[in-house]
Amino acid sequence: AQATIKDYLDLLFEVSMRKLGKDPVTSRKIATSLARNLGTSATLSTIGADAANDEDQRLTDESITSYLNAFAMNYFLDELPGWDAPVRSKSRVRTKPKRYLDDPSLAASLLSVGSSQLLSDGQLFGMLFESLCIHDLSVYASLLPESSFAPLRYYADADGLEVDVIIELNDGRWAPLEIKLSESKVDEAAKNIERLVCKIKSNPAARNREPAFKAVLVAKAPYAHQRKEDGVYVIPLETLTA
Repeated sequence: AQATIKDYLDLLFEVSMRKLGKDPVTSRKIATSLARNLGTSATLSTIGADAANDEDQRLTDESITSYLNAFAMNYFLDELPGWDAPVRSKSRVRTKPKRYLDDPSLAASLLSVGSSQLLSDGQLFGMLFESLCIHDLSVYASLLPESSFAPLRYYADADGLEVDVIIELNDGRWAPLEIKLSESKVDEAAKNIERLVCKIKSNPAARNREPAFKAVLVAKAPYAHQRKEDGVYVIPLETLTA
C-alpha cells in the first residue's frame, strides 16, 4: 500500500503537475507543507516558508495559489469552507478554509510515517484520523437528498469555539459533528456542540431550526449510541459503512 501511494505521488509531481507548468520539486515541497498543516487554515506565507530554500527564494502568494489550484484540478487537495448560521453571513466567505488532502494516506506518505510511528504519536494520528473522517463524511453527505455541491463546512468564531464539521443541506437542515480519536474526549466534544447550538438559538439573524442530529465521530467504541443527557450520538467511524 505504501509503495502504491509513493508511485502515485511521483506521477503527480513529475507528470501531472509538470503538464500544468509546475516544478516537480516545488510541488513536492508544497504538498509536504500541506501534509504538515493538514486540517488547518495555514496561511500562504506559512506554506511558502516551508517550500522555500531560503528567505530570498520564498514563493509569492500568487505562485503558491497557482500550485494549490493545480493540486485541486488533480483531485489531490480539498478545502473545507467556514460556516455561520445566517446564510448571508460574511463569515461563510471570509473565514479561511481548512485544507485536506483527498486521502489521509497521501499525507502519511509525504511525512514518511508508518503505522508504528502513528501509534506512538497521538497528535499526528488524530490529525490523520480527522482527515479520514472528513473524507468519508464528504462522500456520504454528498449522496443525501437536498445535498449541495459542498455540504460540509466547519465552524470557528472569535470566542474560540470550534466545531469540526457542519453538514448543511439545501432545505435548511443542518447537523454539527465533532471528531475525536478517543471516546474519553466525548464529553468535551458534546459541550462544544451544545455551546454552538445555544449560540444559534440566541442569534435572531440565524433563523435556523433545531439541528437534525448532533454527533461525535470516534475511532473506536463498543457500538453507536445516543447519550441520554444531551441527545448527542456517539458514532464509531466504521459504522458509517454499515
